[in-house]
Amino acid sequence: MKTDTIEYVTLRVIRRFLFTSARLKKYGRALPHYRVNQGETEPWAIAEAYVADLARFGHPLAGRRVLEIGSGAANGVGYALVALGASKVVCHEPYAPFDVGLDAKHLGALVARHPTVKFSVVDRVRSLDGLPDGSIDIVVSNSVLEHVADLPALFRSLARVLTPGGVMVHRVDYRDHFFKYPFHFLLFSKFVWKWLLSPGDLPRWRFDDHCQALARAGFDSVVLAMERDPEAFARVADRLHAEFRDRDPDMLAVTRATLGCVRRSPVASHG
Repeated sequence: MKTDTIEYVTLRVIRRFLFTSARLKKYGRALPHYRVNQGETEPWAIAEAYVADLARFGHPLAGRRVLEIGSGAANGVGYALVALGASKVVCHEPYAPFDVGLDAKHLGALVARHPTVKFSVVDRVRSLDGLPDGSIDIVVSNSVLEHVADLPALFRSLARVLTPGGVMVHRVDYRDHFFKYPFHFLLFSKFVWKWLLSPGDLPRWRFDDHCQALARAGFDSVVLAMERDPEAFARVADRLHAEFRDRDPDMLAVTRATLGCVRRSPVASHG
């Protein structure tokens, strides 16, 4: 086993078995090559990126009802989206516990900058089941789809809550979140990854997996942005596990992508 693989496996085992969610939140910055959740530190930057992506997609934010999936421990991005013109924001987070202190910090900063904005239009939900059909104009996510285990179930729920003509923008990070090793997680079998190395929420989806799942759920997708790292991928290409070896290397080498999605109109029936 090569030195880089040994180091990677060691870090992954430490991450999985020694760093609980609480410890990771407290000490994650000290773990080599680990990424801290951007939503906790830069919610305004995420919201601005959503607005730019929507503009590039031809869908303005102003006056729209927005659902952000995977909002994290606080509603900071939701507050920022309201300050930028959304009429209502629903922050969906089924896993991360709500951090009252962090949320108050984000809200206080935005109230100071935008004292006339009514931030009470930001709601938080753990499940999408309670949202009415067709109640959302725009769905957004940032570094979330790479963590979703059941893509068909999520996309069915999003199709239900979207209004006719509604759109989605998903910003996806396809790297292993130990950034020094963006593709090393492709070297292992599904069994080894699941039972030894996975942090528990990284199914190793690639770009084409998401495109196919969206298409099956009835969405047409366009690529708003895409990044690849062919040099980093080349360093592991000859060591890929058989489960990935025969797949399109251009798809495997994608590190980030932004997808704009529109719900496909049903075909009219002519009797």
